[in-house]
Amino acid sequence: MENSYVDSNVSLSFDFINKLPLLKTLILWYQQVGNDDINNKDKHGFLKDFIDTITNNLIKSSSRFRYSDTIKNFALSLYILGGKLTYEFVRLNLPGSLPNLTMLNTLISTSNAKNSEAEFRFHQLQKHFDELNVQYEFGSEDATSIIKKIKYDSTTNTYNGFATPLDRGVPIKEYYQTDSFDKLKLWFNSNDKSSLLNVHMIQPVQSTNQTIIPSPFLLSAYGIDNTATANDILQRWWSLPNFQVHQHLQAFQIKTTSHWSWFYLREQQLLLFFQHTTHLVTKWRNRLLSTTAELCLGNQFISINHLRDIIENVAYTKLDHGLTKSDINPKDRQNFSSCLKLTSNDLFKI
Repeated sequence: MENSYVDSNVSLSFDFINKLPLLKTLILWYQQVGNDDINNKDKHGFLKDFIDTITNNLIKSSSRFRYSDTIKNFALSLYILGGKLTYEFVRLNLPGSLPNLTMLNTLISTSNAKNSEAEFRFHQLQKHFDELNVQYEFGSEDATSIIKKIKYDSTTNTYNGFATPLDRGVPIKEYYQTDSFDKLKLWFNSNDKSSLLNVHMIQPVQSTNQTIIPSPFLLSAYGIDNTATANDILQRWWSLPNFQVHQHLQAFQIKTTSHWSWFYLREQQLLLFFQHTTHLVTKWRNRLLSTTAELCLGNQFISINHLRDIIENVAYTKLDHGLTKSDINPKDRQNFSSCLKLTSNDLFKI
């Protein structure tokens, strides 16, 4: 039925096209794209693929919808960044444009995008480093509150949502596996559900010849109940399989410039604990933008007035320093993008 319908309408008259402004504009756009050079074709490549997907699927039954790899990757990105509700809103209002959730879950399960609880993905991290051409990174871990909920993972036959037990500080992967209903009942009655999600993040450090900040990487995530001790955390970082701290003497050294007389730490430290760098730099920015306090570095100080003078100075433009008035708004206390601008090389050169 579908093929016969398409075959009988292969040739379209000019009168028919002129009656449909959208179709006429679309044909003109395709002609323009076809006449463009290679660079412009690449620029419109995704849009062309997106339109082709919708138009090709609209004349088929939903069971025969087909999607290119480009559309599948876009669908995964939209689902991850926007969430389920956003994804379904776009998909239902643009019929034939995106895969349904069943197909999307299949794509996730068959790709490296799916993470298992308490799995440290060192092999994927190495691939990530190779793709970005970087060698060094910052590693950190932090916890965030979550809704207590148990979910079954059919791919690993594991129940996720219980507080993950630790072995010398390292979480035990796929600990809650069972085919026994009695054992599952025992877990529900005696084991605590996770109230926090502990996340290990890796931020690659860009090399000197790179201008774009490398994308971060999720190394591991697992549920906890906030009963881990400081010794558990020390043992975890000490025994991570791909980084033996005691074999890297430089891991205990901090190189600073010699004229920092106010820097009180010794050059060699056995252990050093400090807050997450994102929180540190936002606190530094908030102190810098404070109207009641000054940020002091040794005998020197800096205040918001220095930045305001740069922005209002007619000798400089935004192209010189990259700042706007919103970047020095002290009310926005979590503006991390502003921190990046305030520490840029362009601003330091002024």
